Amino acid sequence: MEEKIFDQEIREALLKATDASLRLKKDIWKDIESQIEYYEKQKEARTMKRNKSKSMFTALTLMVAVLCIVFFTSTNAGRAAVAKIKEILAPEKVIVQDIEGEKEDTKVNLNEGPGYIIYVDEEMYQVVKEDGKDKIVPKFQPDNNLPEVYMEIQRVVDKSPQEITIQLEAELKSSFETVENCGMVNDPIEAISLYARSGLKPDSTIVRYYLVDDNHGGTFVIKQQYFLEAAEGHGARFYHMLKEFKVVAPQE
Repeated sequence: MEEKIFDQEIREALLKATDASLRLKKDIWKDIESQIEYYEKQKEARTMKRNKSKSMFTALTLMVAVLCIVFFTSTNAGRAAVAKIKEILAPEKVIVQDIEGEKEDTKVNLNEGPGYIIYVDEEMYQVVKEDGKDKIVPKFQPDNNLPEVYMEIQRVVDKSPQEITIQLEAELKSSFETVENCGMVNDPIEAISLYARSGLKPDSTIVRYYLVDDNHGGTFVIKQQYFLEAAEGHGARFYHMLKEFKVVAPQE
């Protein structure tokens, strides 16, 4: 029974990142090292020499060390260390994108928002925070005569995805020629999806909404906007970045 509880704690910690760990990068190494030393003392692992303990601190072996803390101790500090594992292992990574029919390796960087994390292609895009929203915008916007291109993330704390869907669908129908309620989708993320298009010209505006349950009675409203000609460019890049979106525990 105790082992099952530990297994559950690991899953919850890794999925929800139960503290504000993304803000503590400078302290993580010191914190993990202290926890391993604590574990060694408690378990009287006299055979482990200090130089071996230090050599553990590479990306992959560090993950094993943190998981050992959770398996063999029940301390809050041990569980907190597991919650930080994502940032330790992958502050940046490479993803493969399908852009205009070609495979492209792209480096993406970890970014934090209120209750979520996402990996952003920072060579092409920047994150702008305004009016309680996080906006991922191209560093070089298209011509002024074209629709603005962006992916916007906003957390609405008091409305469910279903409630917001009704409101947004009505707004889209009043402004767009084509509106589709795609219902619940699993790709690129699990969400209710809405799609709208103003026409079939190259510069016709396309809007996609993804409404993600925040697991606390609210919703992440994710809006993508671009134009028809950019669907295989910016549209595809937004798709791949959104695949890296994860809901984490809200900061207290």
